Amino acid sequence: MEINQLQAFDMVTRHGSFSKAARALDISQPTISLRIRALEEAVGGVLFVRGGTRLELTELGTSFLPYARQALSALATGTEIVRQTKQGARGRVSLATLPAMTTGFVSSAIARFNASYPQVDLNIHTNHSDQILEMLYDDLVKLGLLNWPLFSPISLTPLLHFREPLVVVAHPAHPLAQRESLTSLDVVREGNPYWQVDWETETRSWHTHLIGAEQALTSLPIHTAHDLVVRGIGVALLARPLVTDDLAAGRLVVLPVQDLPAFARESALVCLSRERLHLSNAARNFIDVLREEGRMFIYPE
Repeated sequence: MEINQLQAFDMVTRHGSFSKAARALDISQPTISLRIRALEEAVGGVLFVRGGTRLELTELGTSFLPYARQALSALATGTEIVRQTKQGARGRVSLATLPAMTTGFVSSAIARFNASYPQVDLNIHTNHSDQILEMLYDDLVKLGLLNWPLFSPISLTPLLHFREPLVVVAHPAHPLAQRESLTSLDVVREGNPYWQVDWETETRSWHTHLIGAEQALTSLPIHTAHDLVVRGIGVALLARPLVTDDLAAGRLVVLPVQDLPAFARESALVCLSRERLHLSNAARNFIDVLREEGRMFIYPE
């Protein structure tokens, strides 16, 4: 039993005529007659009552028709899903990232991708760097978003490299927000308090150099520091993408710290090197969306 035989059966049933069905399928009448005879041999009986002005289904044909159409519908659905999968409109995208990297342009990319490709399963996981590497190696995820550079025991290929500037921010009502010029020492001593966020080695050294042993310092996770500063409590050094919406809405302001080094959080979207050429089209579409949403922070290799 072949698909073209089922198609011929369906068309003859719809048009009530071999000749009309042949024209609809753009084949000759002898060809459609051969297909129907072959299908009748396959099902073991006659499907049409011949001889009238319009073909009618036999009892066997009536019983078989819904299953023939169900098979054709399943084939059409499967063919369409394959087409969409090849285009990246269907499929699965799996990403593991550090919790601190799920906001800003990353969350915007997730929202945009979900709206643009609603039939794609998008799975976002958060974990520590070592666990993310294990997830990549064990094929639990195809993409990872990590601090960069990263010394890894497995071979990784960076697909996108981001560099997000760090800025000192405060609530507009904070006393330091009223000053036209500040030094780093002003921020640390008068932040009331200054929340330390551990970005990387350079900021750690900067904190140590500024503070020394003369005052205690509270070290906080990124999102906790952000929440406190938005509520008007203290100041913090945060990544600009994290506070972009707050700055636009006037919930936060960037403090004019004149001697602040050009700190930045560097990260990369990576995959296993061996998987580079085998990423699905859905994954490639996600990479394109992430590239577009994070275009201001793309760092050329």
